Amino acid sequence: MRRPMMALSAMLALAALSHAQVDGRNIPSKYPAPLASQTNYTGFGDHVANVTYGSELNQLFVKCVNGVLYIAVTGNLEGNGNAIHFYIDTGRSQSNTFNLTTGCINCSVQGMSGVVFDHNPDYALGVSHVDDGQGNDNIYIDLHDLVNNQSTYLGAVVVGQGEGSVDQGVKAGFDNSNVQGITSDPNNVGNPATAMNGLEVAIPLSALGNPTGPIRILAVLTGGADLGDPCHGTYLSNQTLPALNIGNTSIQYPNAAWSRCPDPPFDFFPFDFTQLAGDHYVTVQPCPAGPEGDVNGDGCVDDADLLIVLFHFGNAGGQGDVNNDDIVDDADLLIVLFNFGAGC
Repeated sequence: MRRPMMALSAMLALAALSHAQVDGRNIPSKYPAPLASQTNYTGFGDHVANVTYGSELNQLFVKCVNGVLYIAVTGNLEGNGNAIHFYIDTGRSQSNTFNLTTGCINCSVQGMSGVVFDHNPDYALGVSHVDDGQGNDNIYIDLHDLVNNQSTYLGAVVVGQGEGSVDQGVKAGFDNSNVQGITSDPNNVGNPATAMNGLEVAIPLSALGNPTGPIRILAVLTGGADLGDPCHGTYLSNQTLPALNIGNTSIQYPNAAWSRCPDPPFDFFPFDFTQLAGDHYVTVQPCPAGPEGDVNGDGCVDDADLLIVLFHFGNAGGQGDVNNDDIVDDADLLIVLFNFGAGC
């Protein structure tokens, strides 16, 4: 493979960036700028030093590289069965609600049946955290096809042990050590950008039907489910990304409580995201057709791609911004150099 001559230190720096594991650690360093940040206090408790409780969602990061969708959330997840759901819209569904009846693998996803979304989710990835206090501390991952009413348990990953692999090529890592970010005080929400660790997943697009268009994602933090009570469904926190109050940050919402039962200040149930101001999803474009570093999209990482980055060096995004962090800089140059010759 052809490679231009570069300083060894620069190549080693890129190698470290390119091979970052899906481990939930130091998440902001591995992604472009966050697509959503929390502006609502957490009603599920603040995870601070020397406590075991507390769940929160601080920032949502997404990127798509080489046929893999990477999603990460900085924050915490209490080990009592609380869960983070990623509701993913790949364009298959024409409905902004669903009726899931299969599996009860992650019952809190099933209990969200009837909730009305701003987008049309056709998949839900559920990640629940269970720590029995006797050395068994895991996240459990399941994938739900909301169009075909199918649920698949993918496997478990040990918390705090780095990247783990489960079925269908999915990888995940969860580091629950975060003590920064938002707080449980509605009068002092805190700064979500100070949180570095949390949950990270990598999903091959093949597990999502190989979508070719934009992908829309909403992250939701929930408690357990009561499927035996037609009123209850799933216990909804006030933690979503984008935030519940994205359309009006002067409002601080409490937990929504049960997804199917009225609870102030929400008087629309089943819970309806369309009744809130703002768009409650983020959008990521599909993965580039060529290899990483193929700036001009001709399927080959070569001199032409290198020249594009050099010509636009220092610009605030745009062409040459390979990693989509809104600046054309050394990181973009190193990505092209590290992958030089790929696809040629």
